[in-house]
This record gives sequence, C-alpha cells and structure tokens, in this order.
Amino acid sequence: MFYYNLGGCSLPYRLLFSALFLFSLFPALALAHAMGVEVRLKNNQIYIEVFFHDNSPASGALVTIENEAGEKIISEKSDKEGKLQVPAPLSGKYKILVNDGAGHVSSTPMIIPKTNPAETNNQNLLISKSPDRNQFIQTPWLGIVVGLATIAALGFIASRLYQNPKSHS
Repeated sequence: MFYYNLGGCSLPYRLLFSALFLFSLFPALALAHAMGVEVRLKNNQIYIEVFFHDNSPASGALVTIENEAGEKIISEKSDKEGKLQVPAPLSGKYKILVNDGAGHVSSTPMIIPKTNPAETNNQNLLISKSPDRNQFIQTPWLGIVVGLATIAALGFIASRLYQNPKSHS
C-alpha cells in the first residue's frame, strides 16, 4: 500500500490531492484514440460508419451486432472507408461491438424501431445511441482544460510537498 506523508500540508491541499487522485482512477473519460460508431436506418438497411476521434475511418474493423440475449446476429468487417451496410434485423434492441484489432474497441446500443419498411424509404434515421460523427470528432476543449488543470495542480502540490522544510522557519 502506498503511503504519502501529507502531514505538512493544510487540509485544502489534502482534499485537492485526494480529489485529483480519485479523478485519475477513471481513465475511460479520456478520448485519446477513441473509436466512434454511427448507425443509420434507410430502406430496411442499416448503414454503419466506424471512425476515430481524428475523423479517419476505421477500415477493416470487425463489427458485431448482438441481440438482447447476447447472440451474434451479424459479424462483418468494415470497408476501407470504415463503412458497412447490412440488412436491418427485426425491430428491437441490439448492441453493436466494434474492434479494429489494434486495441481500439467501441460499443453502442442500437434500437430498430417498429416501422413499415416503406416508411424508412428516403429517410436516414439515426438509430445508434451514441454521439453522431460530427459531435464525436469535435475538439474536446473541456477535456483539454481539465487535463492541463490537473497537471498544473499536481505540479503545484508536488512542489509544496517536496519543499525544503527549513524554508518555513
């Protein structure tokens, strides 16, 4: 077990250090090399696009669609543009799992609505429950600011913790 002597720090510094430590335990909040999935329904076909945070396509990614029971319905690879078109399964809830084989994985729920196939003609319904491509590829300014603030705060805390104790007398 790691033990840090924070006895020389005041309570606000201890709380800040503890909060930053706890925040660092949730790396899933980071979007570095994240992979997005957008699924649309049109003409009784589902159009799947797989892409990275920098808007480049995830070509050759394995796309698997599972039903609510976890059974594989479809398992195919995306093309060089990160796209895949397959017939729409029956209405219901599904999960799309994507793995590019290089450690990037993504998962999103998908709901196929109960509609007449003629009603989806010439429509382009977003049926995945994840951000669409435009939202996904936006620059994560909040994350950048939080990351820089975390680095600055940890640097400040480290400088306070490792100061020469004689300088306080």
